[in-house]
Amino acid sequence: MHLRGDMMRVDSDLMPLRQVGPAACMPTGVRPLTIAHVQTRMNRTGGCEENTWASCVHQAESGHDVHLVCGQSSNVDAYRYRHPRIAVHQVDEMIWSISPADDWAACRALRRLFRDIGADVVHTHSSKAGVLGRVAGRMAGVPALIHGVHILPFSNVGLSEKLAYIAVEHLAALVTDHFIHVSEGTRAAYSRVGVGAGKPHSVVRSGMKIDQFKAACWPSDWQEIVATTDAQLKPVTVLMMAVLEPRKRHAEFLREFARITEPSDNIRVLLAGDGPEQENIEALIAELGLHDRVTLLGYRGDPERLVALSDFSVLCSLREGLPRAIVQSLAGGKPAVVSPFPGIAEIVEHGVNGVVAATCDAEDVAREAVSLARDRQRLAVYTTGALESRVDEWSFPSMFAQLDAAYRDCLARSPVAERLKKKSAVQAVISSEQSPVRSLS
Repeated sequence: MHLRGDMMRVDSDLMPLRQVGPAACMPTGVRPLTIAHVQTRMNRTGGCEENTWASCVHQAESGHDVHLVCGQSSNVDAYRYRHPRIAVHQVDEMIWSISPADDWAACRALRRLFRDIGADVVHTHSSKAGVLGRVAGRMAGVPALIHGVHILPFSNVGLSEKLAYIAVEHLAALVTDHFIHVSEGTRAAYSRVGVGAGKPHSVVRSGMKIDQFKAACWPSDWQEIVATTDAQLKPVTVLMMAVLEPRKRHAEFLREFARITEPSDNIRVLLAGDGPEQENIEALIAELGLHDRVTLLGYRGDPERLVALSDFSVLCSLREGLPRAIVQSLAGGKPAVVSPFPGIAEIVEHGVNGVVAATCDAEDVAREAVSLARDRQRLAVYTTGALESRVDEWSFPSMFAQLDAAYRDCLARSPVAERLKKKSAVQAVISSEQSPVRSLS
């Protein structure tokens, strides 16, 4: 099923619209492009989703014909009307779980779509869409295939699963023209296992409204959020901004948090986000008797105000690239307690602006978070470190400059440049054949 974005409103939630030069990401002499961004699941919120959408908006504003292609479980309504120059397509055959029959059907559906829209570039995001999109793109004869690495699929999994993921990534790399990573950590991880060896790899930081987090006020309903009637007695507030899905490991964090805390600790955990695990998390909070210490906020459109209200952020995901929520926390001057994600040292300096847990266990993050919440002096030191953190590389202007540079590099290289030139020549011949012949009389 294909869904076209109606002429409604231009998105203002993720980025300010601005006038840019036409076709900003192209080498000199190349026409505006038809670009298809492909992602398995587009939730209403999430770091990968926000990154992908920001890329789409930037390229549409730069004069390109942009298409967002997402799978069956996507929240299409959240994107359908957000920009008048971005077409949103839902491919029902593309599902989250592995299914050879469905995956082959999705591959064929993507191939048809790429041919129908005349795609010049297919830019895939996430592992499943990354494989299917690139294979379908090559089958459709798309000149440039770019893969965005947001999360390492072969991180924190069993040996057999890891080897399988690496093998699939090696195969997909054979048809990939360029890799774009969200951090130096993911690029280094790909290099260590040899994925994409000999292919160009770029790092494009995930952009956000940095200044919005630097000067935010508390939410107007802050007392209700932290469950206090005394405006002078705000509890130590721990914020986890993450999609409610198993990979984020909310459940493991909450079980350990319940085991090691008491109501007298005066600590409040805020869970901001929605997702498929919402009902399970609600039930777990009730089961553990955590209503006095944990608030499930669901989706909120004011993350900068939640950061301002918090004392520090936590994240204990099984896999991440470089999490936007942690950059946002530091931009707001709040330290972070995190799992040891690949590349996390690029933004969190252990013992300076936060804590990097010694292990990948979510329980370890919970213990470190409670320890920090109980130590006001250490928290004050880390808060000073967070206020001094340099986060400007994650601004939208910086992201877009890096993205444009990566595209220019990709499109200027052989054989991509030759494929684009050949496609343009074929289109010129077709156009001339379809033009009406003028009478000479």
